[in-house]
Amino acid sequence: MKEAVDDTPYLSSLQSCNRVAREEYTAVQAYFESCDTIIEALRKKLQGVIEHGSKALSENKMVEDGLTNMLQDLERDYGRLLSKRNANLAKLKRSLDCFNVMLFGRTMAGKSTIREAITRGDGQTIGKGAQRTTRDVKEYEWNNLRIIDTPGFGAYNGQEDTQIAHEILEQSDVVLFMLNSDSIQESTFIELDYVHKLNKPLIFVLNIKKDLENEGNRRRALRSPEKYIFKEEDIQEHTDRLNNLASRAGINPSTVRIIPIHAQAAFLATVMPGEEGLQLHELSRIDQVLNALIDEVEGNGPIRRVQTFLDSSLHHVEEQSLLILSQRDRLTKLLQQYESGLTRIYQWKVKTLRDAPRLLSKEVDVAFKPLVDSVADFVDDHIEDENAAVAWERHYKSFKITKKVERSVQALAEQVVEELQDFNREMNEGLEITLSFEVAHDGRNFSEFDFKRINGWGSAIAGVVTAIAFFNSWNPVGWVAAGVGILFTIFSLFSDSRAKKLKEAKSKQRQALLEDIEKSKQKIKASLESWFDISIYRAVILPVEHNLSLLCQALNGFISEMDSTDSQLYSLRHDINFRLLNRVSYIIKKQHFVMPKVLKIVRLPGYACYFLTSDYFRDSELLRAMGKAMREKIILVYDTSLDKKISHLYRGLVEKIELSEKDKVSVFAQKRNISKIIGKDHRRIKMVAALCSCEITLIPI
Repeated sequence: MKEAVDDTPYLSSLQSCNRVAREEYTAVQAYFESCDTIIEALRKKLQGVIEHGSKALSENKMVEDGLTNMLQDLERDYGRLLSKRNANLAKLKRSLDCFNVMLFGRTMAGKSTIREAITRGDGQTIGKGAQRTTRDVKEYEWNNLRIIDTPGFGAYNGQEDTQIAHEILEQSDVVLFMLNSDSIQESTFIELDYVHKLNKPLIFVLNIKKDLENEGNRRRALRSPEKYIFKEEDIQEHTDRLNNLASRAGINPSTVRIIPIHAQAAFLATVMPGEEGLQLHELSRIDQVLNALIDEVEGNGPIRRVQTFLDSSLHHVEEQSLLILSQRDRLTKLLQQYESGLTRIYQWKVKTLRDAPRLLSKEVDVAFKPLVDSVADFVDDHIEDENAAVAWERHYKSFKITKKVERSVQALAEQVVEELQDFNREMNEGLEITLSFEVAHDGRNFSEFDFKRINGWGSAIAGVVTAIAFFNSWNPVGWVAAGVGILFTIFSLFSDSRAKKLKEAKSKQRQALLEDIEKSKQKIKASLESWFDISIYRAVILPVEHNLSLLCQALNGFISEMDSTDSQLYSLRHDINFRLLNRVSYIIKKQHFVMPKVLKIVRLPGYACYFLTSDYFRDSELLRAMGKAMREKIILVYDTSLDKKISHLYRGLVEKIELSEKDKVSVFAQKRNISKIIGKDHRRIKMVAALCSCEITLIPI
């Protein structure tokens, strides 16, 4: 194993690591302050939207309360991210002077055994059988490195252990990913995918499990390690399995290297004296792992420290951005639902305003018709009655016109409420379907927003239109037809033309009664129209339409502010990535300002980095060196026409590019090239669409 002396490149690199870490910590603090300023500005703007809308909202404050709940959800979710971010930043601060190596792997994979071996411990923390011993984070120093032993994943009821290990991952500069020769299980893929998304350099260590505490086993192992311990076919089987899992996680299998070791032999070598101890040490192959760590520090140490700080800050800013984007998407779905509802409410309102007065008029006519039909008979029976007025009052009351009109008006009021309730239920059901339905990508159309969701809050307001309880306030008139009361004039019947005069009197009385009835009907109809206008249209329909309109305006305001915030966070991420490129290029070239002016950066850590420039730049060797150090494909694209940019990014893969509309592109390609154009999990095509700020439609030919 290489030894560290004062003038070695190893210690020189560690000194550079410490200096770089302090510089990047200061930069990260500034980025997080900018992020907080952006989110606080959003909070104030959203509060302003609520306050502006509340001035015109209805008395029940339903819309205002719903929007306030949205804002509170945003603040709560952001608070959780902020707490997590600050905790990680505090841990990074405590490790400024350390290059951090994390031991990560399944429970009983041999992490503690390796750590005991390289720190020359007494073996007390090495687990026995199915026992898991590392329940907390343990830190040790070896060769000026900070070795972090974490709880393993995959144990029964070990979710808490896995969470602890995840929290440490962000602080690590290099991860020793321990694999167990018993089997490489599916849970390994899940954790491999997680580590890869954090863009952590991985050194895979395959711990071969053969018990060497037995003297006979040790002799056989020392005599023929390739046959007894490191069987080529077994190692190849594990390598193939790991390559498959790595490929599924998006890691280039060609970059995967497994170092087979025997962890128990490495530990036993520290406690067994003499020649046998030396032989066990050589048998263990632990020096291959330790030398790989030293090579990593010497070759890429400062770059790893830069990545640890800047990629960590990028990860947290992206979490804030995804939170905003997630809420924006849900609000957009809500807005579409409510705008559709607003259109339906308007159409229903127009129909109701047209039909309701006619319906009320018809119901009044129907209620009065029996009375009108009875006028002639009543006059005939009571023309000579001295108490005709009293008889008339008793007569019209017998038709219960008041109750009939009351029932008709009550039915209309209930119909309005029921239709609003039905509308409300449909809105709720529609919202639930909208919010729970995830659209499966058809693999053909891709836009810049797809890239923003590539790593991918939210609650909705339901029941904005509420049921309205009518008590007795709907009664618009006293429903008393007393105004119809008539003072009968009793004509003198003592003339010779008594029959003729009686006939004339009956005719006049019938006409007088009918005219008074018609006046009462018109008066009641006018009262009903006034009631409908005040108690139904203005008190019920207009507030619903008004509140829904205000909600749409407020949601539009929310979405607009979130779009603005997302743009600011996107600019912040651009600044972080640009700093990363500049820092890495400086470490490699030992020169400042070697990178061109970058107009736009689209980057997926650990996968690829595309950047757009208008400056002339031909140092392809630097880009290759940066890509190798960062473990990403780095591609420079000149800011030319849209079709030329896409052609450059898809060189040799596309047959034809057509610009159908502004920022909309059709890409024609052979079917055999489709998968390469799209990339794993659609990453490549989403990055291309994001860098070119366009929507790409892929057309196989």
